[in-house]
Amino acid sequence: MNRKTHLEDLSNEIFFEIFDYLHMLHIFTGFILLNKRISNILKSIPLHIVISFGNSRQQIDFLLSHLTSHEDQVISINILDRIRDHSSIIHLLFNRHNFINLKSCKFISIQSMTKLNNIIKQIGNLNKLVILELIQPDRKDLNENNNDELTRILLTNKSSSLRSLKLQYPNQYLNISNYTFINSNLISLHLRISGSSSTVSVHTVLQIFRLCYRI
Repeated sequence: MNRKTHLEDLSNEIFFEIFDYLHMLHIFTGFILLNKRISNILKSIPLHIVISFGNSRQQIDFLLSHLTSHEDQVISINILDRIRDHSSIIHLLFNRHNFINLKSCKFISIQSMTKLNNIIKQIGNLNKLVILELIQPDRKDLNENNNDELTRILLTNKSSSLRSLKLQYPNQYLNISNYTFINSNLISLHLRISGSSSTVSVHTVLQIFRLCYRI
């Protein structure tokens, strides 16, 4: 006689393996109220937040409602900053929560680069963050924005944990010669230099190399 395997028969290790393939929204949507045992497991696993354009505001609100008691478990965040109803998610997320164990953070299609400065300062104080990426599309309004202050904050951050920094947004880096240092703990730095030949030249690149010689 064949014996049926019930959910309760599965070991905790199998659940850990399953949850490792899912991000936080999927985990909490499918498992949060299943039973007490699963709820206890959810209190101890590392969590990954992934937000894309296909997510609704209802899903985001559901995610935020569970983050308060689980924010210290979040180790990675990958956010497209514009969901279906065109809401900005980055500020909503970081103004409410402090991800003290965050190791990897990726922001894509940020709605307001100027408003991002305070969030970046907050992230810069996280002592476990290893990877930080900011990725922007080509848009005329972004090319006209002045991103120098944001760039200065990112490159001169003194975090001892940050190892990889990717700044994939339009910037001419005209003021980089004014920087006294760049975080020497970085081992990977990806910059996008954007501008006309009259404003950006090989001298800009050389200035960056002089500051980044340790990387």
